[in-house]
Amino acid sequence: MLTLDDVLASVPGVVSRKSDDELVVVLPEQGKFIVLNGTGAEVFQMVDGQRTLEEIAATLGGRYDVPLEQVQADVLALAGKLLDRGAVRQPGLEDAGQA
Repeated sequence: MLTLDDVLASVPGVVSRKSDDELVVVLPEQGKFIVLNGTGAEVFQMVDGQRTLEEIAATLGGRYDVPLEQVQADVLALAGKLLDRGAVRQPGLEDAGQA
């Protein structure tokens, strides 16, 4: 289970393209894609292998008039979905052979 202390990175080979106010994330190895709305796109683009989910939530919380706890819950939920679908990975776990 993900926590706010976790750091995620995009999976190598995954590409994204902006389309109007959405971001299309293409998963070539799976032959699938994910469409993210504006806020979801922001989260995906901030997943860089260095920032924690807490840092991402704090950045978004500063941009929108939403309670931080709600932003944190939303970031965790989206990050979990992206991880389950293979768009992002947990670099530390892969490096340790636990992925």
